[in-house]
Amino acid sequence: MAARKSVRVGTARSKPGVWTTGTLRLGDYPDGPITTPVNIMSGSEPGPVLWVQCAIHGGEIVGAIALLHLFKKIRTARMKGHIVGIMATNATAFRAQQRLTPYDGENLNRLFPGMPTGPHSRQTADVLFRTATGVADAMMDIHSGGIEAVVPFYGLYFDDGSAASQEARRLAESVGSDVVWASRDAWLDGAMFVNFTRAGKPGVIVECGGGGWLTEEHVANVAGAIEGVAKAMGILPGKPPRRKSYTVVRDCDLVFNTKGGYFLPAFDVGAIVKKNAVIGRVMDAHGEIVEEIRSPVGPAYLAALGKPYAPIHSGAMVAECIGVE
Repeated sequence: MAARKSVRVGTARSKPGVWTTGTLRLGDYPDGPITTPVNIMSGSEPGPVLWVQCAIHGGEIVGAIALLHLFKKIRTARMKGHIVGIMATNATAFRAQQRLTPYDGENLNRLFPGMPTGPHSRQTADVLFRTATGVADAMMDIHSGGIEAVVPFYGLYFDDGSAASQEARRLAESVGSDVVWASRDAWLDGAMFVNFTRAGKPGVIVECGGGGWLTEEHVANVAGAIEGVAKAMGILPGKPPRRKSYTVVRDCDLVFNTKGGYFLPAFDVGAIVKKNAVIGRVMDAHGEIVEEIRSPVGPAYLAALGKPYAPIHSGAMVAECIGVE
């Protein structure tokens, strides 16, 4: 990893031992620029660069709050290098507090590495990808269940066997959770962390919380995850949290309902269930159970569930079931 003396992201320029701020231009409204706030925390000495992006899905704000909590407690005298915080990675979705880009309905987290002359969200992906790969040695993408769902606390990396992937696993094991998702799932091919790893640099996702409710525990978990990865990279002093063993999961099945109504989860997220176990039910507007939703694999880690009593239409994604090794 490079020992950079300085970092510039948009208008934010680092200074040794200082928290600096600015903005990164992601595109344009008809009447002016679309920007995201940028925070850079720099050590007193040169060192690696960790890129942390938040709210790529607009309602998933836990990363931004956790990053601010961490920055407020960092003492830069023993810090080496830089942590770059992208606070509203999908700025228009953040302003609308919705998952997808309002302008074109795209999921920005499926569009990397982007297209410099493509449609709107693909141009945004291109700006983010070129900027991140140009300055950072590793990246973290912070997610939650947003408003629609709830997720447990875990780390995720792209498992393609490369040197960058192996380093990504080490970083994913440093976030403080005992669950690591080693992904080879094709539906994540357009995610930032996958393409960052393919570019030869480690990328990880951290998931935690959601359901439209942000708790202090969620904030502490994510702040600790960022701190753990920064320690693993040598940016912050000390050793990252390590577990004696990890539950490794891979090959995710996305589960959809066929009946509309209210969703009734049968487990808490993070549970490990048997194949064909009922993981949720749908209750219609007359109080009748009209569908039982079962795990298609087992044993399976419930990596996401719709929140209790959420009104859902047919074909909503109500669960993520990942096979346990």
